[in-house]
Amino acid sequence: MSILARVWERVWRVHPPAALTVKASQRECLRTIALAAKPDVDRLHLRNLFTDGRRYYLDVRNTGFRLTSNTKIPWRQRARTAIAAVLYGEFTEAGEGATHIIMRSRMRLFYLLEALLIPAFISSLLVFAPWSRLLIAALIATLFGLSWLTHRLTATLQATDMVYFVQKALEDITPVEVPILTAGGEPEVITQDRAFREQWQKFYEAHKGEVEGED
Repeated sequence: MSILARVWERVWRVHPPAALTVKASQRECLRTIALAAKPDVDRLHLRNLFTDGRRYYLDVRNTGFRLTSNTKIPWRQRARTAIAAVLYGEFTEAGEGATHIIMRSRMRLFYLLEALLIPAFISSLLVFAPWSRLLIAALIATLFGLSWLTHRLTATLQATDMVYFVQKALEDITPVEVPILTAGGEPEVITQDRAFREQWQKFYEAHKGEVEGED
């Protein structure tokens, strides 16, 4: 990957990819997520997902879903924060009725442009200020840096909340447990089962005569 691609990936992506495997069909996963996105008294265990008036907006796609989110602005009635991040979920079959979900998030394009437009406007005014060029350059760099950092942190927070929302929504579905096998060895459960059978056989042989005498 080139340096430019790495920089763009750093600017564009706001959360590392997250993976989740559940024992349910794609349709059931989508239905569960859609239901969880709507606050309901029957799902009080998900109430923490809606703190600060948070809402989730689900868009179903052919191979997965697109999820966005925002919250209320406390000091403005009926106003909500901007949608800063977008979460894409992609479904793949995991076998035996299970579904593998890969979630990738990025900053919303308009929100990313907003992080650049506002400092650019202020910078166009600063260049005409009667100050030294070095000071003007430092102020412009600071404006762009602070604006990008603020927008990125907001988008990262939204993306993190959405990943947690999907994980929490699918929590009631039984996760798939993949057994870990050591190379060239037997699984521990098999060894324990064989040992149990051997001990049971010894116990049976030791008390076999007592049982037959009672009969």
